[in-house]
Amino acid sequence: MLSGSRFTTYLFASTALVVGVTYHTHSIRRQFYPTVIALTTNKVASLVLANAALALTLLVGRILKSAFFGRLREAEVEHLYERAWYAITETCLAMTIFREEFNISFCAMFCALLFIKSFHWLLQDRIAFLEQAPEVRLVTHLRVLGLTSALAALDAAFLYHALSSSIARGPSVLLLFAFEYLLLSSTIAATFVKYALYVNEARLGGRWDEKGVYLFYLDLATDLFHMLIYLGFFVLICAYYGLPLHIMRDLYLTCRSFRSRVVDFLRYRAIMRNMQERFADATEQELEETDRICIICREHMDTAKRLQCGHMFHFHCLRTWIERQQTCPTCRAPILADHHRPPPAP
Repeated sequence: MLSGSRFTTYLFASTALVVGVTYHTHSIRRQFYPTVIALTTNKVASLVLANAALALTLLVGRILKSAFFGRLREAEVEHLYERAWYAITETCLAMTIFREEFNISFCAMFCALLFIKSFHWLLQDRIAFLEQAPEVRLVTHLRVLGLTSALAALDAAFLYHALSSSIARGPSVLLLFAFEYLLLSSTIAATFVKYALYVNEARLGGRWDEKGVYLFYLDLATDLFHMLIYLGFFVLICAYYGLPLHIMRDLYLTCRSFRSRVVDFLRYRAIMRNMQERFADATEQELEETDRICIICREHMDTAKRLQCGHMFHFHCLRTWIERQQTCPTCRAPILADHHRPPPAP
């Protein structure tokens, strides 16, 4: 990301180029309309105008970033670069399918998409950071709500435009943008639900055992919806254009993620079905041997549940842990290791 002084220099240089090219063209053409035609048809002038549009977009992005996020953390900047680079390379692959429709309008729509995507990514990282922050100011919550509402409205507006145009004119490159904005709409909805769960947990003083269950179901539903979107887009593009190579990786990763979540969900249900009876209560002597410290929350234990491997934890801590992983937090032994073994002989 350009530093403040470098960006200022770049902005002034871009402005000076636009003013110089416009003045030079107008001094030759003398009239407004011929000047506009000359600026839009000349390759050098078009390049200067495109650069000025990029500079203006970056300026607006910096202003909005300062308004909604303030100063970005290093991790947020790093994630932004990684995702932006992947989005650009993915779009280059998509251009091979829609190469006949590649024009200035496509470039403008792609820049708008990347601009909106960037704020989606930053919002996700910021909400994840807020969940770990000890105290969050009211103005931060207002910023999050304001940006979430704005992004949801933009996603809905662009999605409606892309779908209505595709229905009226037939399949076109707008199918790609309809697909992207549908994904963004579902992502912003899931992000808002996660934020609402975080706010409710903070309201309850950080002791909300059911939060993990809701997050688990939310991730499962989001992966299912994304997988259906990818499959639908894949079939649609194959029918009208050809094999969409640019989504093959995302389609595979989404299907694999959904399968993994389903497997985890089945294991979770199997464990939670009789969790109280499955794991024995730790005795006072066993608690004394572990110094009565739960390794998950690092707090004192008056009562605890003992796993088959012998390690002991708070019941609610163990349940929250099982929502994410089905292995012992200490030794990583499978929690269901003894589930299918036959009972010992009398």
